[in-house]
Parts: sequence; structure tokens; C-alpha cells
Amino acid sequence: MLQDSSSNQTSPNVLTNQTFEADREAVRHVIIGSPLGVRRTIHQLHAARYAEVSRWTHPIAIPDNRIIITPEQGEIMSLLVKLIRLQ
Repeated sequence: MLQDSSSNQTSPNVLTNQTFEADREAVRHVIIGSPLGVRRTIHQLHAARYAEVSRWTHPIAIPDNRIIITPEQGEIMSLLVKLIRLQ
């Protein structure tokens, strides 16, 4: 996981839409909700064997006016980049 050196937080800027191999694509997932809701969703995806808990970023506070999605007060987000096979 890449870190922003100025704040020790995970930088969302590291997420790209590049293709890593000819038959794979990086798909980005974003979960936005209450800290408990985000954590539970991550654990449910892990239980469904979709993504390891450790592959998600640490919770990221949603900055004011920095994304188009308007969060409710106190909501956080977590990000995951997962390689999927295209064929």
C-alpha cells in the first residue's frame, strides 16, 4: 500500500486504470459509509472470498468538496484495487 509521506495516510492518487497484463484489468472499488458499515462490508466481502481485508486501505476521511459524491457527516471511505481477468 502506498503512503502519502506528508500525512502518513494512504493516497487515493495511486489508483490507476492501467492494464497490468493483456488479459487483466485493475478495477477500483470504493466503499463509503459509517465506519462500522464500511468495516462490516469489507469483512463480508472477505467472508465471501472476494477480497482480503488487508487489501483495503485504512479508513480515509472524506475531504470537503474534494469528490463529487456528497458524504453524510462522519462517513469515511475505503478503497480497493482488484485485478480481474477480462477473458
